[in-house]
Amino acid sequence: MQVGNQRFTVRHENGWLKAVALVIAWLIIISLARDVWRIRKGFGRITESEKRLEAEEARNLELKQKMELVQTGEFREKLIREKLNMQKEGEVVVIMPNKDLGEVKALGPQEALVSNWNKWWNLIN
Repeated sequence: MQVGNQRFTVRHENGWLKAVALVIAWLIIISLARDVWRIRKGFGRITESEKRLEAEEARNLELKQKMELVQTGEFREKLIREKLNMQKEGEVVVIMPNKDLGEVKALGPQEALVSNWNKWWNLIN
């Protein structure tokens, strides 16, 4: 009887060892899968960061070019003339109306006969 019990005990211990080894193997597989997933997400973030860096470098280059343009004497003179309405000695500043304000249209024969208060009344209504 003792021989039979020893075989059962060895089998029983082997079963537990196999179960524990299987659980450990699954935990290692799950851990590795998570690590691989994190690495892939990291590469995605790196790619996204590189794209943003390229966009910012292009924007930086554009701003540098604009800064070089703004620092020229020609731009300063243009800005002084247009925004401040200043001129050099001997020059005359003429301010022309913008075309955006509307074009002057010729009055037809009916509009010429309408009184001023009727024109205002029609404009308000």
